[in-house]
Amino acid sequence: MNFSFKDYEKKVFGCFVGKCVGGTLGIKREGKRDYEKVTYYDPVPDKMLPNDDLDLQVVNLEAVLKHGLPVSRYALSENWKYHVADTAPDEYGCSVSNHALKIFAPLSGIFRNKMKAGMGGAIRSELWACLAPANPTLASTFAREDACNDHTDEGVHAEMFLSAVESSAFIEKDLLKLIDTGLSVIPDGSKLKSAFLDTIKWWNNSGDILAVRELILKNYPSDNWTDVTINLSLILLSLLSCENSFDKAICTAVSLGYDTDCTGATVGSIFGIINPDGIDDKWTSPIGNTLVLSAGVVNMHAKNTIDEFCNQIISVASEVQTYYNTGISLNIPDSFPKTNLSKPHLKFGSKIYEWKDGAKESLVAVNPFILTLVYPNSVSAYPNTESEYKLRIENPSDTDMNGSVRLNLPDFWVATPNSFELSIKKGETVELPFTVNPDGKQKRMPLNILAMQFTINGLPFTFESGLPITYPWLKENLVTGEKEIFEADSVFFTVPEGKFRYTAKLFSPMIKDIRIHASGERHFKFFLNGEELYDSSNSWYGTFYAPTFHRSGFMKTEIKREYNIIEVEFVDGEPAGEFYMGFSTVNGCAVWIDTFERHNF
Repeated sequence: MNFSFKDYEKKVFGCFVGKCVGGTLGIKREGKRDYEKVTYYDPVPDKMLPNDDLDLQVVNLEAVLKHGLPVSRYALSENWKYHVADTAPDEYGCSVSNHALKIFAPLSGIFRNKMKAGMGGAIRSELWACLAPANPTLASTFAREDACNDHTDEGVHAEMFLSAVESSAFIEKDLLKLIDTGLSVIPDGSKLKSAFLDTIKWWNNSGDILAVRELILKNYPSDNWTDVTINLSLILLSLLSCENSFDKAICTAVSLGYDTDCTGATVGSIFGIINPDGIDDKWTSPIGNTLVLSAGVVNMHAKNTIDEFCNQIISVASEVQTYYNTGISLNIPDSFPKTNLSKPHLKFGSKIYEWKDGAKESLVAVNPFILTLVYPNSVSAYPNTESEYKLRIENPSDTDMNGSVRLNLPDFWVATPNSFELSIKKGETVELPFTVNPDGKQKRMPLNILAMQFTINGLPFTFESGLPITYPWLKENLVTGEKEIFEADSVFFTVPEGKFRYTAKLFSPMIKDIRIHASGERHFKFFLNGEELYDSSNSWYGTFYAPTFHRSGFMKTEIKREYNIIEVEFVDGEPAGEFYMGFSTVNGCAVWIDTFERHNF
């Protein structure tokens, strides 16, 4: 397939201009759950407003430039460590924290993450569509690699759907056909697909925007206003009802409420690809052409304007067509400004994309071989218990690999076996099972490194991955007086019906101002070193359960450089429910703190 370069260039620019317009229009209504008719900016901005919808696509393009092709979850997650800092809400915070503990994708989107169905992945879809125009399968593959860093299930499916729609929009204008293409890349029976099919049915039956909106909220409820099922259904409703009008589409999306900067931006980008000339100057003049990034995106060598950013994408897209052998020619002229893209680090044809949704595994390395650590179902290791792991090694090279690997763990942890001889033919994949058993008498550290020391064809390589361990709580039944040690897999655990006290013993290496975040499906009282800090019965949060430090109830306090005792008391007369506790820095949306030692009783 041959593209007209001018047409492709115009559509890439239209995509991101439409995204910036829709995002700027919607950001003032972000998080509002009511319907409010919107017709134009209010107030009228004098520049583009910063938005994570665009921020993280700039970061992702930087990853592709730095690491080269193929686009992989490994390269994308590596880049977040350097460029997403200081403030990391919701699923971003979970992912950044997991990567700091050397827990990589796709497990980083699952472990300790209750926001895995948020909008944070869906809003990053446009880059992949522009790199793979008219190729929805490849665009959705890129989207899957990206979204799994901080999502799973519908959080991943959402970005795949949008990337496929936007990729197809480079050659197709019919919205119903575009929606069908998007539906084709997500699993049958998935929650997101069911919601889409219902939304289409409800719209065809009534043609009433507000009636369909109410049906979406009634049938797919969520306390989370960034929930992808709700927000993508509202995006779909905006597309179905817009009568092919850019203005009506973005205004409807924002009027419907919820994650309005994201819904407005996504609808704007789709129309910007379909008809870049359909974006009136009244929308673009106020925001200008300057590329504005949020304060939490750091150390970026980003371009200064939207046009320059789009030029980078176009230059990389040319390399993508060649590497993936797409059969698509973008006809980019020799005079077009080239960008610096690293050489490919894997041959095309590697099995790097062959992973299952929801896999409890981390992609640890992609060079000189593909190394994956497969975790037990609990993810966390239990003390004095053998937990089963596997190393999966793919040899993507043209030569056989011979050598060995030795597993080194922290003191008092035992791996069995702790070494393997290796003989892996070119193109072959092997799996090496082993068990890990931590000594339960020792203090529990958040970061427990498994160092894998390879010698391959005479050359040494060392890779590291993190092994989380369970959190010990002293669980006391306040009615019977019975006590036992309870091992929690993660920062979440289920409290049974009844009246209980849970006690944790932490050590901080320094005096530190922190925020302690606690949220639960049951009412509770929270104590630190004997002082009551929080009573959820007296809080407007109540049992509104938002298990993320960005939105849960929190207590700003000072933690001491000594043992700190946390007690959480749950009242009687309530059914079983989940509880969450985490720690963060004190400013803004904050970042997770994972440096406190847990001690036994």
